[in-house]
Amino acid sequence: MLGMKITKLEHSGIIIEKDKKQIVFDPVEFEDKIQRLENVVAIIITHKHGDHLQPEVIAKIRNDNPSVKIFTTSDAGSLIGDTVFVKGGDSFEIEGFKLDFFGKDHAAIVPKQIPCENIGVVVDDEIVNPGDSFDLPNKEAEVLFVAISAPWLKIVESMKYVESVRPNMVIPVHDALLSELGKSISSNWMKKACDGVGAEYKELMPGESAIV
Repeated sequence: MLGMKITKLEHSGIIIEKDKKQIVFDPVEFEDKIQRLENVVAIIITHKHGDHLQPEVIAKIRNDNPSVKIFTTSDAGSLIGDTVFVKGGDSFEIEGFKLDFFGKDHAAIVPKQIPCENIGVVVDDEIVNPGDSFDLPNKEAEVLFVAISAPWLKIVESMKYVESVRPNMVIPVHDALLSELGKSISSNWMKKACDGVGAEYKELMPGESAIV
């Protein structure tokens, strides 16, 4: 057990909590599930697309947490201001959390065209969020967030990513495009990949949490 609480927000939004302090990934449109986020020490925006970065949500979190630090790519940071630009290979420690960044580009939607920058991160050497990419982390993963639906992926690519990283737990994200039926189909395939590497497949609805 890592002693951390993971809460799912909408789409790819995630909260990681340790010692009553929180890191928030890609928060979007979560007002109906979680009214206010407190004790947020860092926000990580993996890239600039509107399903991951919504300035009005960032502004609300900043208002409630004036000392929060925002880590993101240079092109995303230019949209919201007052951020720490990061690239693969950068490392930071903030309020007891260790952040190791990896990767460079968003996965291609149209072949041979890079949509934008994308940054992945490893939290405390154990929890891996690659953002919208299949870039491999530079560390082993206890917990891996994996996109299961997007214009830039086929489910077999997500399955192969799990097989490459070989985590102990997979939490599906990037799922707002899916109906209930569509999510069940994608999840059935992902469970096969998880079974193949001995990983637990942990589905969370928005507002639900898991202790890891």
